[in-house]
Amino acid sequence: MSPKVSFDLPEKVKILGINGSPRIGGNTASMVKYTLEWAEKMGYAETEYVALADHKWYQCTGCMQCFGYMAPAQDPYQCYQFPDDGIKDIAPKIAGCDGLLLAFPVYTGGVPAIFRAFHEKLHHFAPMSFTQHAGALKYKAMAVISQGGQLYGGQEVTYYNLARMGISQGMFVAASWPTADAPMPQSTFSGGIITTIDGSTIYGKNAWRKEATRTVPPAQGSRNERTLKNLGRWLAVGAMRMKLGRLAFEAAGIEEPDLIPFTNYSVKPKKGSHVDKLMKEGRVTFVSQNDLQERKKVKS
Repeated sequence: MSPKVSFDLPEKVKILGINGSPRIGGNTASMVKYTLEWAEKMGYAETEYVALADHKWYQCTGCMQCFGYMAPAQDPYQCYQFPDDGIKDIAPKIAGCDGLLLAFPVYTGGVPAIFRAFHEKLHHFAPMSFTQHAGALKYKAMAVISQGGQLYGGQEVTYYNLARMGISQGMFVAASWPTADAPMPQSTFSGGIITTIDGSTIYGKNAWRKEATRTVPPAQGSRNERTLKNLGRWLAVGAMRMKLGRLAFEAAGIEEPDLIPFTNYSVKPKKGSHVDKLMKEGRVTFVSQNDLQERKKVKS
């Protein structure tokens, strides 16, 4: 018989909605806020809205310092090449949330440059990085809104690329399942795949909504609203389920595998870096380039 597990039930989960559009107050902004409103209506979610356009972003140069072999072990989340205020402000919010909503319009078949810069700055969280932040996204809920100006304008591809990212980080990707008060037809039940093709002004504010749909009846706007209504609610459900699951897992004393991308490391780490710390703990072994060459000779 399994032992009983007890823990304090959380009153609410924190959901962070990120607007990845460079436009201030456009379609993406209103979609994120609408979705967060429906998440809050579940009664156990508190939300926060963040716009990437309110921050300064620089492109990633691939310096690799954020992968942990050069940066000090206890460094806060940051970009080591540029004074990137965006990632300093937003990364701690991502680490502290229970549910993450990522939203963006489709530009030239992909995400906007500002969103890509933000996305590339999330290296620290990746399971391949050697930082104290590695794996911090696992067991969180995530939802994606990808909006295009055509019916098939690339929003499907960009949606699944971001959903794949969430899965690779160990996140639960929330779908937009139909519900009793918002049944089919809706845009999709996979997630937030939205089009503004029937908007009176395709790129105008709220072009995704019923009020701005030029056709009669406003079918596409209605489908979009049902999709995001359900997405917000299932994101809240997913965030609470994941949080309860984590608490129960810890209370039961169940172990999980140790997250280490490489047990042998061939780049000499800087003293005091996270990799250096792991080496001192005996969890990672330094293997020099000469050692690697000798190993090759032995195997051949």
